[in-house]
Amino acid sequence: MPSANNSWDAIIIGGGPAGCNAAMVLARCHRKVLLIDEGKQRNILSHGMHNYLTRDGMLPPDFLEITHQELDKYGVTRLKTRSECARILPDKRFEVEVPGAETHTCRRLLLATGVTDNVPDVPGMKELWGCSVFHCPFCDGWECSGKRIGLYAQRHNGFGMALALLPFTKALTLFTDGSHYLRRAQREELNHHGIRVVTRRITHMVTEGEKLTAVALNTGEEIACEYMFVNHGYKTNNELALALGVKCTAKGAALVNRHQQCNIFGLYVAGDAALDAHFVSIAAAQGARAGIAIHESLLKEDNRAALQLNRALSE
Repeated sequence: MPSANNSWDAIIIGGGPAGCNAAMVLARCHRKVLLIDEGKQRNILSHGMHNYLTRDGMLPPDFLEITHQELDKYGVTRLKTRSECARILPDKRFEVEVPGAETHTCRRLLLATGVTDNVPDVPGMKELWGCSVFHCPFCDGWECSGKRIGLYAQRHNGFGMALALLPFTKALTLFTDGSHYLRRAQREELNHHGIRVVTRRITHMVTEGEKLTAVALNTGEEIACEYMFVNHGYKTNNELALALGVKCTAKGAALVNRHQQCNIFGLYVAGDAALDAHFVSIAAAQGARAGIAIHESLLKEDNRAALQLNRALSE
């Protein structure tokens, strides 16, 4: 049985923009908050955040350092670890277990566990992730403007993403790494825009330090390339959500209402693990929305309990 020190108004699992912003909202409302995070944010290797006003180009670790300083000011308790499991208790509270068999209970639970990108199993790709290899044109396209850009799309059709990259370069190559999924009309449109399509298998990325210089094919040919975008999908980190019975889409994103609450009372999901666009600013906004909803839910519960106690005492 957890001690009183391990009992919280809200536990937040996941310390990215969604989880941290929810923690901020709740702590400023004098809620007792525990934030559990193991430090594996999706963008942790990025060369800079973008599309986030006042923080353009900031390194994610620097962003988190400032965020943690602000949360500490409001008394948020942070645990740098992962949650082993979570369960719903008979009284509708939640119990969360962390390594070492340590358990914590809470009245409301927010999952902000994000997603994990699928990095192609191509030698050199993982090492270049975040510095020369990216997954989002909106996040990193500007920095690649006017350069030789490659698009790796083997598992998924790269036609749409190839068109999305056109504003950034006139030297674009679509690498399908052995796949032949393009329809004739798609090939013709790509050709019209000057986008080269390479279906040969890739052997490795050619690099100079942390810089991509070319893509090596199994024919021995090397195609000059300075930046690579990938359309290889991602995995939603929804193991806890599924174990708790959260309804999710076919891709694993939690189905939530406009308050970020899912189909289970007291359980909320925000950020990339919920159904929406994957932007830092959107994740932060969802976190704020969840924080407000959780506080208001607790406020109603507290007021109801106080009213019932007053009535009992007056009888």
